[in-house]
Amino acid sequence: MGYVAVTAGEELVERAEQLFESQRVGDTEDVSVDQIDEQLSRLTARAMGEGGLYAPRLAALAVKQAQGDTVEAAFLLRAYRSTLERFDESVTVDPSAMIASRRVSPAFKDVPGGQILGATRDYTQRLLDFDLVGGSPEDPTAEWDLTDEGDPDRLTNVTELLREEGLLHDPDEPDVDDPADTTRESVTHPAERDEVLQELARGETGAVTALGYSTLRGYGRVHPTLAEVRVGELPVRVEHPYTGDDVTVTHTNVTESEAVVPVYEKRDDPQFAFGYGLTFGRNERKAIGMTVLDASIQLESEEAPAENAEFVLDTIDGMDSFGFIEHLKLPHYVTFQSILDRIRAIRERRGLSEDRRVGPDDQSAETPVSGTSDDD
Repeated sequence: MGYVAVTAGEELVERAEQLFESQRVGDTEDVSVDQIDEQLSRLTARAMGEGGLYAPRLAALAVKQAQGDTVEAAFLLRAYRSTLERFDESVTVDPSAMIASRRVSPAFKDVPGGQILGATRDYTQRLLDFDLVGGSPEDPTAEWDLTDEGDPDRLTNVTELLREEGLLHDPDEPDVDDPADTTRESVTHPAERDEVLQELARGETGAVTALGYSTLRGYGRVHPTLAEVRVGELPVRVEHPYTGDDVTVTHTNVTESEAVVPVYEKRDDPQFAFGYGLTFGRNERKAIGMTVLDASIQLESEEAPAENAEFVLDTIDGMDSFGFIEHLKLPHYVTFQSILDRIRAIRERRGLSEDRRVGPDDQSAETPVSGTSDDD
């Protein structure tokens, strides 16, 4: 890189950090980690997903420390995650074991187990609620009975219905005995599907959404129908060290999305292709965008940005984009001085100087040309 370290002095750097902390606190009462975890769970969900660490309270702390900047919070979580010891690995869990608090199917009106709208504003107007200025301490659902919600035994997966009819072409299954771990090993291209899904799951929400939207706008060939979207608690199971049985140790809140795409080219056996997305916490927008990108990448084409796996995976990582964009703020004195000297030298060879600038009434003067070759 053509930049150098800032040498303003340790005291000035410390003061800048103290000023940042002062602006975070402000003149109002400090927001607690518990408040962020409970009331701003969408922020913590984004930080956990992009940070690759399921830890709601730590994510809330990171969001607080980063003043709500989810990319910075995800950076903090990834840095902390790298210091943790890995003492075990969970066993593979079927997503159908999820205890769903929300389950909607845009593909079918009547599905086994029914539609569960859960907590959402999808069907209401987006209007500012000024009553929230003074706070809203009362829970409008305090007298509701939610004990039977989301029983996994009665929620048949929509894609299973298509599989039973032979209408769904599933992608090749990855080698589950030796899956890749993109948090420890760099992705090489062409990437396997398990690597693609891992990178999409940790991708920055805005980037995943934008690239997924690009193919819906016509810069690609995928416009899927969502089979269903679920939000709920997914069990985490490990092998018991003494009995060898799989035991549930905790649950993680996740969002899952599945989509189907008609493939008419296979005239001998037309089927639906399949796209999948899953992310930590309540983040339906990212899960759906991930689903679209998964389906697009499986086309193994480079005709559109969303279909190019290397382009997608190199673009959506929030830490990479965060670093490259924000490094532009750092000193680039050496490289800029070199460019400046070169432009001055070219102008001098061409006879251009300050007193020969082209004016509005000087139509005969030579117009400077931007962009020069190495031969100039």
